Amino acid sequence: MQNASAISILAGSTVLLGVFVVFGVEGIYAWNFDEYDRYQTSGREDKIKNVQKEYDFIIVGGGNAGAVLANRLSEISQWKILLIEAGGEDNFLSDIPLFAAYLQSTALNWNFSAEKQEGTCLGMENERCPAPRGKGLGGSTILNYMIYNRGNRADFDNWAAAGNEGWSYKDVLPYFMKSERATFQDTNKIPKHGRGGPVNVEYVPYRTPLVHAFVKANEELGRKIMDYNGDSQLGVDYLQATTKRGKRVTSASAYLDPIRIRKNLHILTNARATRILIQPKTKTAKGVEFLWRKQKYKVRAKKEVLLSAGTLQSPQLLMLSGIGPRKHLEELNIPVLVDSPVGKTMYDHLCLIALTFSTNTSMASFDTDRIKIPEILDYKLGSGVLTVPGALEALAFIRTEHSTEPRDVPNIELLFLGGTAVSDYGTGSVRGFSWKQNIYDTVFKPTVGKDQFTIAVMLFHPKSSGYVRLKDNNPLHWPLIYNNFLTEREDLDTMVVGIKEALRLIETPAMKAIGARINDIPIPTCATHAFASDAYWECLIRSLASSLHHQVGTCRMGPADDSQAVVSPTLQVHGIKNLRVVDASVMPTIPAGHTQAPVYMIAEKAADMTKDYWNWGVEYE
Repeated sequence: MQNASAISILAGSTVLLGVFVVFGVEGIYAWNFDEYDRYQTSGREDKIKNVQKEYDFIIVGGGNAGAVLANRLSEISQWKILLIEAGGEDNFLSDIPLFAAYLQSTALNWNFSAEKQEGTCLGMENERCPAPRGKGLGGSTILNYMIYNRGNRADFDNWAAAGNEGWSYKDVLPYFMKSERATFQDTNKIPKHGRGGPVNVEYVPYRTPLVHAFVKANEELGRKIMDYNGDSQLGVDYLQATTKRGKRVTSASAYLDPIRIRKNLHILTNARATRILIQPKTKTAKGVEFLWRKQKYKVRAKKEVLLSAGTLQSPQLLMLSGIGPRKHLEELNIPVLVDSPVGKTMYDHLCLIALTFSTNTSMASFDTDRIKIPEILDYKLGSGVLTVPGALEALAFIRTEHSTEPRDVPNIELLFLGGTAVSDYGTGSVRGFSWKQNIYDTVFKPTVGKDQFTIAVMLFHPKSSGYVRLKDNNPLHWPLIYNNFLTEREDLDTMVVGIKEALRLIETPAMKAIGARINDIPIPTCATHAFASDAYWECLIRSLASSLHHQVGTCRMGPADDSQAVVSPTLQVHGIKNLRVVDASVMPTIPAGHTQAPVYMIAEKAADMTKDYWNWGVEYE
């Protein structure tokens, strides 16, 4: 089957390269969870036999943060480390950046959905926003869009000002640099990029002609080309991505693959943590309970349990273990060990990826129908269209006229994609975004064959906040996710202004030179509004704006006198000994950036804090 698929590609078939080369004509969507589990556990059944009864440290979650912790803590040869991960390994398809959208609908994703909320996600299946989270070693770094964007220095200074000592920009910059291996020239006055870290960061090897017009249009509006991870964030730049010679870099490939032979590190995949074992009288974390092949196991931690299950599942595990809002836990008959604001606050970046434009160019945008032998060979050599993360090519950072942010802090990000939902003929993108089929059929399908691009609009510092709750006390049930998008009017108004900033670009000479024009077919849910009116933009946002998968804050850090804090500035859970949370959930506010790079930083810093706590003499910068 696979051979036949490969032959069809070699013959010039228009089917997707990665799907058919790796998985056969059944395709990635037919590859269900059971098949995935069998594939991952084949030949690995003896792993559970090697699990010892006790380790010094147990890390729950092998994702963005957990892989970092496993690497750094196992540097101490005297310590025994167990890393448990609910998923398995990633696959060849996930290595190909262009196919990022397809991964949202596979077994590499937990496939969470937020609860239905009036007035948002109206154009999505069941009117529920998707909440993709990576399942497997590497976590969400195996299915994200590989954007390396740290955030604004003011974000971290604000963390420190709120009582989180050691988290100012000056404090965290060394940890950003420690994790990074930049392959481009650092143009900042004082170096801001690391050269020797595990995570390769590069400018994407391939660029469409259309992205140059986007960058030039921003320049014509007065925005300079700058390094958005450098001295200033306002301006425009081509995408800095966590790829290496055009291939995706995950936390697993960066931090785990080089050190898997360490004898003091045990990695157990397909192991679903169900509870943190806590001694009730002393309130001390003693270990972890987990399921492996439907069997329950317990393993003890001599020193610490480090919870790195992510913004949605770290609070779930804490609450299942008796740490959370007292009233909520009592309603679910969960004994309360610590009354804590776990899950009470969640911030996320709202993003609209439905503003699309056509041009008078030819063969200049992405189109999966054009992937043939030359493109395959280019990818093998580290170049070509397949190296572009989901068609994303450039970022622009804007402080809008009425912004209340400080002078150097953007409140809107514009993301340029050299294609639209028709670039893959309504397959990966529509499934990944969870759009209703009639929206694609009505608005996008009629534009097939044209060169097109998308300017996505993302809100950096939302005023609206959501929360996470347990559905019940069954650890195998998904948590309940409440986004609460647009509950604050200011967020909707700012998003409308962001759309208008995107439209300003289309009026520039650079965009006029390529004949850029907005695709003006109204989406069905908004057909009663005049196209391009404020009412239409508001409706479009309420219909198709969704999470960019940057949830933070459900286990936020803060000092002991902070009533909203779950963990201390050293990431130790308030009220519980020997338990830390290390992932995006600890961020007290959401940065003006994407969360992948900050989580690498948080985990690097947490590893040093843990070593220091257990007297291994770490010296901070």
